[in-house]
Amino acid sequence: MLVPTDGSDYAARGVEHGMELATAHGAHLHVLFVVYETVYGSTPAFSSYEVFLEQIADEAEEVAENIVEDATERDIDSTMSVLRGVPPKKILEHAGNNDIDLITMGKRGATGVEPPHMGSVTNRVLRGADVPVLPV
Repeated sequence: MLVPTDGSDYAARGVEHGMELATAHGAHLHVLFVVYETVYGSTPAFSSYEVFLEQIADEAEEVAENIVEDATERDIDSTMSVLRGVPPKKILEHAGNNDIDLITMGKRGATGVEPPHMGSVTNRVLRGADVPVLPV
């Protein structure tokens, strides 16, 4: 099972639900954080662009590690990945490359689209996935 996160409270709902499902079904949990360079990549000086992205990637790794630590405490077998790129594309690629049979994710992410609308990343994953997607 794949649980993508961006570290937001909205994404945490998907992660929590994914952990509950993994516990109930003995599933392996893949935690994925995609650093979206377009969102995080606006810095005042171009020379600091790569340094800034590395800082965001480090923060993303910490978020993913905390989720894996929580999963381990619940006796859930888990792994984590931090990638750079366009989130829906990277989520779908990761699912295809890792024998994922379910993607569980928050309905919204860091941008906090207002209800009843679904976030654009979740919407694109739903439309492009070859496996079931459970928005929470």
